[in-house]
Amino acid sequence: MAESACLRRRPAPDAVARVGVVGTGVIGAGWAAHFLGRGKEVLAWDPAADAEARLRERIGRAWPSIERIGLAAGASRERITFLDSAAEVAAGAQVIQESAPERLDLKISLLAELDRHAAPETVLISSTSGYAMSDMQAACA
Repeated sequence: MAESACLRRRPAPDAVARVGVVGTGVIGAGWAAHFLGRGKEVLAWDPAADAEARLRERIGRAWPSIERIGLAAGASRERITFLDSAAEVAAGAQVIQESAPERLDLKISLLAELDRHAAPETVLISSTSGYAMSDMQAACA
């Protein structure tokens, strides 16, 4: 079976430099801290008014544990940029971690927005605990 051009353009996992995190509550903040510890640049967004401050505080609390586990080259909790929209995250990230609340309608619309603004080779992943990806991607191209 021939591999699609989109799949060929996707970076290898160890070559991913910039990860998006959309939804920065407890789970999203945990992902952001993990990616920072692995030496990735993180682009983040959450619609809550105080989301950036809460995200930075959660990363600060998690950082000592991440240091004990071991930091990758380039790891720094300063390599995070909080953006104004999910679309901005999608436009700049190679991989996007979605961690929105567990509401199917919300996940469908959010993934559709990310899909509209991301490059075709961008990988969209989710922290869902109860929905099939095929249901959540119903409005994606």
